[in-house]
Amino acid sequence: MFRRPLTFALLGSLLLAIVAPAPATAADGGVAWSVQTADNAQGAGRANFTYDVVEPGSVISDAMTVVNTGTEPLPLAVYAADAFTASTGEIDVLVDGQPSQGAGTWVSVATTSLSLAPGESAEVPFTVTVPADARPGDHAAGIVTSLTSTDASSTLSVDRRLGTRINLRVAGELVPAVALSAVSTRYEASWNPFDSGRLVVEYALANTGNTRLTGAETVATAGLFGTRTPPAQLTEVLPGSTVEIAREVPAFSLGWVSGSVDIAPESVGLGAAPLAPVTAEFSVAAVPWSLYALLAVILATVLVAVLLVRRRLRATAPDTAVPGGEAAAS
Repeated sequence: MFRRPLTFALLGSLLLAIVAPAPATAADGGVAWSVQTADNAQGAGRANFTYDVVEPGSVISDAMTVVNTGTEPLPLAVYAADAFTASTGEIDVLVDGQPSQGAGTWVSVATTSLSLAPGESAEVPFTVTVPADARPGDHAAGIVTSLTSTDASSTLSVDRRLGTRINLRVAGELVPAVALSAVSTRYEASWNPFDSGRLVVEYALANTGNTRLTGAETVATAGLFGTRTPPAQLTEVLPGSTVEIAREVPAFSLGWVSGSVDIAPESVGLGAAPLAPVTAEFSVAAVPWSLYALLAVILATVLVAVLLVRRRLRATAPDTAVPGGEAAAS
């Protein structure tokens, strides 16, 4: 399992160019720079570095372009590291100094530092050497540029990182697989007795196969007041990564709610295809305290009213007792 990238430094945002071919940029005052894939024999206008169906033992040469778009000189560290899906769902890479164990160890950059004047650009060549015994399937890494500075008002350092992702698929059998676990639920009643409460469903989704995965999720509740949420698109999960997901579902309950989390997973990349759905059931006590309190008040009020009416009726009823007769005079 990958370790989370936070150590004793205060980290800035890491941007990975994974969608659009436009360069990823970082800016902070006069300090700003961008990174993007270089146009070469590997392709032009690429969103990221993607290599499909690579044979074990292959060596790939490529380059990343870095541009100082700010007004200050820019000293940058450059490194490659394993990429992973964080538990929160974002794609991230290990920080410099944390040892990689996967594709990050396959990547060798031509330089580990850059010094760019304002407006200056540079290409950073790198090679990807795929081990002869590399397992089939998807592997992910990142080429990262990093600017570390120390906050004068504290002992914390700020690490601003900007990088481009590497997606590499090693030839061989693809075995996509997903596991759903750690499902927990809790019910949060509304203060308004006429409003539905809120069901919070939390679970962990692990990519246990060897391809990237995404999918759609629905949460369904059973019973008279059962509902089903519209399908929600899941974040991309890299092999070996686990994401933690929480959903909030309106739920009207009289004391108990049961239902299920349903995942329709799908592999990502060349030959993407749906997988068999996975389901996890749940049940939880769901007591609408405000509704019960209101009903208790209403019942108590009715009971008191009935008792008062009965007492008043007894107090105002005429005396129907028959008086004792007197003996008739002879």
